[in-house]
Amino acid sequence: MPEWIGAYPGATTWGKPSPNGPVDFGVATLNTTDAPDVVFAYYESRIRASRGVTITYTSRQPGKGGALHAEDSARYAVVSVSPGPRATAIGINWRPRVIQPVPLATTARLVAVWYDDTKQVLRLRDAATSKEYELDMATMLRYARSVPLEPSARTDFPAWLAFYPGATVITANAPPAGWQPQTVTDMRSYRVELTTTASVARVPAFYKEAMERNGLTIVSESESQDWRYAFEARSADRMHQVYLNVLKRSKDTHISLMDHYTLPR
Repeated sequence: MPEWIGAYPGATTWGKPSPNGPVDFGVATLNTTDAPDVVFAYYESRIRASRGVTITYTSRQPGKGGALHAEDSARYAVVSVSPGPRATAIGINWRPRVIQPVPLATTARLVAVWYDDTKQVLRLRDAATSKEYELDMATMLRYARSVPLEPSARTDFPAWLAFYPGATVITANAPPAGWQPQTVTDMRSYRVELTTTASVARVPAFYKEAMERNGLTIVSESESQDWRYAFEARSADRMHQVYLNVLKRSKDTHISLMDHYTLPR
């Protein structure tokens, strides 16, 4: 657990981590008899006083606690506080900014056990050890193998993943040239990261138009005032599932586009 969060003084821990949970995702659950607002104020004060830590999102509900999202140079973390039937519940989760892959033997061969399309969870089994790994969509994207996109290969890049006009390209990765999914467990990803001086409010309109023009439908979107915007879009055949995240930073606006590419579903 990040030292700038820590366990709440006098709180008791409960629950055990799932043996199939991501190895690079930390979770702690605690109970305390203190009121939710007291606990929330403690963590907000502690995090704000920590050098090098930034609170990126706050959701406060008077009398019911709330949630704090924070990050430092190495980790992201979320603290949630809520009233329980007998005690105040505290949930803390954190993950590194750089995801390390699951340690597997070089000879390991993973086979698909099942895929839940509704929950978007894939379960894999290592035949040699019988250990199973449950991967959500976000984890699959982190581990999806991709290669840097060469300028000459951009004709192969989906048209809806357009570079925002005037933006600086930080990352542009794509599946290997000519790659096509053959089974339901085959998935690769396109990834684009850009920075621009444009405001968060201006960027979504450009990408909404790009999705509509190329036949994709936006199925969900969220906005946090004028500093963050996100949407999820899908192609009609659901071969492509696209996520846009736009975040206002101190000196620029960061744009992240992710496209999961798999068989029609």
